[in-house]
Amino acid sequence: MPPAHARRQPDPDPDAWFGREVALRLVREVQRQAAPELGRVFGHSGLYLRPAAALDPGLPGNLLAGVVSLQRQGGAFTGALACEDARLPFASSSLALVYALFVFESSPDPQALMAEVARVLKPEGTALLLTLNPWAPSRLRWAFKGLRGFDPELFAGQVRGSGLEVQRRRYLGPIWSAAKDTDLDPPSGGGLAARLRMASLVVARRRDPGVTPLRASAPAVMFRPGMSAG
Repeated sequence: MPPAHARRQPDPDPDAWFGREVALRLVREVQRQAAPELGRVFGHSGLYLRPAAALDPGLPGNLLAGVVSLQRQGGAFTGALACEDARLPFASSSLALVYALFVFESSPDPQALMAEVARVLKPEGTALLLTLNPWAPSRLRWAFKGLRGFDPELFAGQVRGSGLEVQRRRYLGPIWSAAKDTDLDPPSGGGLAARLRMASLVVARRRDPGVTPLRASAPAVMFRPGMSAG
């Protein structure tokens, strides 16, 4: 998944920006606005990938029996488990939800991480993928912090390329205002105004093709040497 204008490896500690109070307020507002999508997901197990330890490891609003929470540390994940982006420690088709919060921006291999998200989802499982919007004014807050941005249209195409079905796309979060330290007021209206929000959300689902039942047919004719049908 090639990022726009990205280096092969992100700068050291790109997750450090998310530990700042202003960043935490912005991210929490994005999560608040994404909560209705989270409330539509049911199942037993889920995975929450977050960009820094400073964010609460809990996933408020989820309705699953259990959620494993991992945070970005360097170019990998740590927390309840430790793993690389290309090797999530979960069985294939085992999770009802993957909630990825701004972790593709600091991934050493975003394409491999996307493939792993698709692999661990159950059939009909849901991925909620939140990415920073590189076209928002808030880009000025994180653009030089070792984080890479993804064009929302191209990112949605990469989600489809991983085998997931994109169900919805939304712009979420505040618009950064130069006159304020943090502007949490959502933009009025939609269209171009909505595209200035801080984040983009892709709601995707794993759709495995069902098995088509075979039509009942007449018993097959058994041929013996020297015999033919009809």
